[in-house]
Parts: sequence; C-alpha cells; structure tokens
Amino acid sequence: MLTLTLALLVVEILLCYSGYIQFVPFFVSLTEPLNFVISPLLYLYIRSIIEPAFRWRPRYLVLLLPAAAHALYLVPFFAQTNAWKLRTVAESFHQPHPAAPEAARNFWWFATYTPFYNAFYGILGSYLLLYLGLQLRLLLTYQREQAGRPSQPTPALSWLKRLGLGFSLLLLVYVGATTYYHFTTGYVNDTGDVWVASLISLLFYGMSGRAISRSSLLTLQPSAEEPVPEAATPRKKYEKTALSPEASGAILGRLRTLMADTNAYRNPDLSLAELAAQLHLPPHHLSQVINEQCQQNFFDFVNTYRIDDVKRQLQSPETAHLKLEEIGFTAGFNSKSAFNAAFKKHTLTTPSEFRKNALLQ
Repeated sequence: MLTLTLALLVVEILLCYSGYIQFVPFFVSLTEPLNFVISPLLYLYIRSIIEPAFRWRPRYLVLLLPAAAHALYLVPFFAQTNAWKLRTVAESFHQPHPAAPEAARNFWWFATYTPFYNAFYGILGSYLLLYLGLQLRLLLTYQREQAGRPSQPTPALSWLKRLGLGFSLLLLVYVGATTYYHFTTGYVNDTGDVWVASLISLLFYGMSGRAISRSSLLTLQPSAEEPVPEAATPRKKYEKTALSPEASGAILGRLRTLMADTNAYRNPDLSLAELAAQLHLPPHHLSQVINEQCQQNFFDFVNTYRIDDVKRQLQSPETAHLKLEEIGFTAGFNSKSAFNAAFKKHTLTTPSEFRKNALLQ
C-alpha cells in the first residue's frame, strides 16, 4: 500500500507536467489526500518488521482519518467541471490557459480554498515531522534492543536505517521546494513537485535494486534431481567436477569454522552464493560439499545451525523471558512459519514443547 500510494503521487505529477492530464481530468488533485497516508503506512511498516507479534488491526484505520477529512474537504473541487480543474493545473504549473470558467457547484466552503492552501503546506509539513519523530523513536528503541543481544547486526536494522534516511531526505526536499516556490511566487505553486517526484523515483529504483540484489531469487540454488529416463544410464550428480575427496573434506572444515566463528547463519538473507564468496569458492563447489559430505541441501544445512542455536537459547533460563519468535529471528529465521516448520523437522517437536521440557529438567 505504501508503494502504491507513492506511485500514484508520481503518476499525477507526471500527468500534470506532461500535459496528458487533459485526457484524465478526473485525476486532478485526486491523490492529494494520499499525502496524509504515506507516513502512517511507513510507521506501520516499520512496526511490522521490528515487532514479531505485530498484526494488522482494524483500529489502525484511525490513522487514516486525516486523509479522509482532507478528501471530504476536496469534494467541492472534485464536483467542478473538467475545464475548471484543468485551468487550476495550468495556473499551478505556469502554463497558458484560457479565461477561467465559473465554478459550477459553489458549495458553502468552496470559498475557503485560497486561505486553506496558505496553511495546508504548514499543516502537512508538521504532520510529516510528527510521524518522522515516531518512526525515529521506533528505530532507536529497536537499535538499543539489538545492541544488547550477542548477535550480528540484523539486516532488518540496516534496511530500516536506509529507508528512514530516504524518507527523511524526501521530507527535506518537500519542505524546501514547497517553501521556496510558494514564497517566491506568493501563491499556491506546484512547480517544486517535480523534485519530489524525482526523489520518489530514485528511492524506488534504489530500494528495489538493493532488495533484488540481496534476494535469494537471483541465486542459483541446487535444483532437485531430474527424473532419469528408464532407458538412460544414471549419471552421478557431480561426476564432471574436479573436486577430490581430500579437497572436499578441507572445504567442509573451512565451512564449519566459518559458521561457528562468524555465526553467518544468523543472516536471514544468507544465500549459497554469498556463503561461497566468503569462502572464496565457486557456488557449485560449495553445493557439492554440502550435498556429498553432509547429505543435505544448502537450506537444511544452514537451518541445522539455526536450530542448534535456538535449542541452546531455549535451554537457558536467561532467555526464558524472550518470546519464541524473537529467539527464532535472532537465530536467522525470517518468519514464524519457517521457524516452526524447520524446528519440528529437525527435532520432531515444537519450540514451545522443547522449551517446556528443557526448563523442567
């Protein structure tokens, strides 16, 4: 929803600057109430990442009331003719326009538009700053909690810091452009919107590029064995590799040392390619070692270390106050369902049952 909201804002700005808004005049100011939606959605998104037990609740719709109130205030604007709307666009963007038509539907609060927009930017800026403070408090609290745990910095914290920096820059550009163009012209002016739209686009490409580059979707994972035709002679999976048993054993030793010394498995985005790069190996060699030496695929191998880590924590009275999900996330699992499924697969019991039996002994 956050991504869609930002995209719609960029689309309207693009239509206005290109002149194509004349083909979709109903789009004029249609996304304006969404300015009050971005911050609440970003706030909830951050909470959903740092709070394992977070779930959507209908009461969160209250956070969207300012957007709903602004949409209600714009009803007289939406009720005007297309010619009237397009004229307001031309005025805002310093474009030639015909004589202003009369307002078709003069609601009682229609006359308050001009004085309202003199204060609108101040109201919206204060609103965004308020949520920026709330988001900063969430991040600082989460950072302190992570600093108190004997684990590597989580990718989630790094991601949220970059996200917060990007949206803070967006707020700075919005306030700066709005202030400059409004006070230099003395009236409502949307010329600075191009800077806001450009920065939103850069954020999209930057965040998407980083997410894709770190995604396991781009990693060539070992595939399942292909079915062998009945008339064909079965082939050994790694018969073409030049990896001797001695070299394979040495690589396994280096791999186990790396996993034990660096706790690499605690990275929820750990991939075969990334682990191979740390060992300065081709990914297919590392895959061969894990398959042949451990009789496991890559994911089961990594989850073995994560489960051992979880079991150590569940057996310790010092972590009895922590939620099961927190322990699972600290060990490297990126979802509650993946954690429960892997734990039961390796231990034949659930995390809660394991903790209960461990603490009773």
